[in-house]
Amino acid sequence: MASFQYGGQALIEGVLMRGRQALSVALRHPDGSIVWATERLDLGVRASRSLRWPFLRGLVVLYDTLVTGTRWLVRSATLQVTGLEEAERAKGGAGKGPGTGPAASALTAPWALVLAPAAVVLGAASSHGSDYTDPDAPGPAGHSSAEKGLGKGYAVAVGAMLLLSLALGIGIFFLLPLLLAQATIGRVDQGFGFQLTEGLIRVAIFVAYLMLVARAPEVRRTFQYHGAEHMSIHTLEAGDPLTTDAARKYPTAHPRCGTEFLVVVLIVSILAFAVVGKVPPLLLILSRVLLIPVIAAISYELLQLGARHRRRTLVRWLWSPGIWVQKITTRQPTDDMIEVAIVSLERALIANGAEIPAGSTLFACRPLSADDLEGTPEQEAVPVAPVEVAPSALPDEAVRVDS
Repeated sequence: MASFQYGGQALIEGVLMRGRQALSVALRHPDGSIVWATERLDLGVRASRSLRWPFLRGLVVLYDTLVTGTRWLVRSATLQVTGLEEAERAKGGAGKGPGTGPAASALTAPWALVLAPAAVVLGAASSHGSDYTDPDAPGPAGHSSAEKGLGKGYAVAVGAMLLLSLALGIGIFFLLPLLLAQATIGRVDQGFGFQLTEGLIRVAIFVAYLMLVARAPEVRRTFQYHGAEHMSIHTLEAGDPLTTDAARKYPTAHPRCGTEFLVVVLIVSILAFAVVGKVPPLLLILSRVLLIPVIAAISYELLQLGARHRRRTLVRWLWSPGIWVQKITTRQPTDDMIEVAIVSLERALIANGAEIPAGSTLFACRPLSADDLEGTPEQEAVPVAPVEVAPSALPDEAVRVDS
């Protein structure tokens, strides 16, 4: 069993896994192969112990999920679009025009935008908040080498996606419930009844949003990868070998899931906004935005506390709404999705200097390259932050599968 709680995030046709020193990503390439990449998380400011302090670590995890998660969500969408474009060109389709390329492809991947406001729901959090990443750091500490050469357009696309997702998330899940509550109960009650009504409206919008986007086949597949991510983490935490058969024994829900985190956020927000009380409309709106970091920090600590005491009946009962909501945000994955999740977790273990459990399956995979994202095979491939597999990291009983 791993001494560190690994966490992750579902991507479009892929899975991201976070460890203490590094994260790993595995994606199913449109050609059917599995590609992977890693990023260091323990260099520069990210090595600061202060980032692991209670309450501060929750903000670090939230920042990391929003920035790094959105960046990889965009990149995973880009891989699918450029891969399909390349397949079309190989069949004699139209050549690469001015409207294509990594930046344009990322922006024309609609489901990356749909999922971005709720990127937090797509994964399980690592423990201690030590999975912090600064995407603007230079060299190997920041962007991986596959992003080099993609141009400023790609960075603009990622930045635009992040800003738009933040605006949509705050607008849909915080400001809209406030406005609806003001237009209804707010006419007669500005006390706790108003805060409770606002919170219930927020819960209703959140659940309705998840149920709506889950109807789309593309999002449903991402929710299947979300389930695969959780199942593989369950397998590691139980000390079982990382195989598809072993992962199949475990549920798609996980107690450290980002979905559960947001459910706790919704509950804590009712109490936090109740403290604000009756204030002028402008301050009421500002409070909903400015208190988000405070609510997130408190919610993260409650989530970690619940995960540590999950065996207690009362704790399981209190945290059960998070498991219920995961029935929407996770789906039973196919075997090939579990393979991708296992590759991502195994690469994360290697990058963090941990051993892969004995008996694990080592699926055939290759490093992600800039060419995969650009769709230009005539250029020389540049591997993304390759990590050499230390002999000690691979168990003697590992089963290699070349597929």
